[in-house]
Amino acid sequence: MAVDEVLLRRYAGGGDAPPTLRLYSWRPAALSLGRRQAFPIASGLPVVRRLTGGQAVLHDDERTYAVAGGLRRPPFPGGVLDTYARIAAALVAGLRRLGLDTVATAPPPPRSTSGMPFSCFDVLGAHEITWRGRKLVGSAQVRARGGFLQHGSIPRSLDGERLSAVLGEPVQADRFTDLSRALGNVPTFEEIDAALLAGFSQIFGCTFEEDVLTEAERYCATSVTPSATGASSGTTTMGSSACPSAARS
Repeated sequence: MAVDEVLLRRYAGGGDAPPTLRLYSWRPAALSLGRRQAFPIASGLPVVRRLTGGQAVLHDDERTYAVAGGLRRPPFPGGVLDTYARIAAALVAGLRRLGLDTVATAPPPPRSTSGMPFSCFDVLGAHEITWRGRKLVGSAQVRARGGFLQHGSIPRSLDGERLSAVLGEPVQADRFTDLSRALGNVPTFEEIDAALLAGFSQIFGCTFEEDVLTEAERYCATSVTPSATGASSGTTTMGSSACPSAARS
């Protein structure tokens, strides 16, 4: 996840670089906390503090996506909710390629953060992805230094009992689902990546160019959070039509 922060830094100070899409998994499993969340009781897992807000996420058998780009520039010219909506449309299109009819939720009314569940998948935010009323993709966004970063968890399998044990509090397992339960089979990461890339290409009318971190960016990622554990499978930059590059890890 430190790499996500490095990608955000690419867009500091403006410039015309196309956005970047990164797809990755985790090894070993880890718990990530929102920027302002209190540290939980010992979970027995590595813990990462995200640059973005939101609630806690157990990263285990999942695909994580990250999109970074410049503020107020195509294909993301709008504000926070507009960016959420555009990325949600691409996620919905990609999941349709896997065989799922999902929905991006409408922005919920303002609410107090006091008493909010600790788990991301117990809470439904603006333009998050649901399948048959259950949350399937949890996302968070930050905007800083002329750029934005939005990343999110797409669980291939997510066990409510394990999530509850890790967080040290009950979770509402009927509020969320995962790809394996929704599809009735276990998709490969290659299938998930291909579907997501196709969805982003369809919505943004772009092609993707494979991208890699520079040596300086790799060094920076290790110095941001040495304990952050993301098994990277690729980073892609949108190529034509103001589209992002892609990176898989």
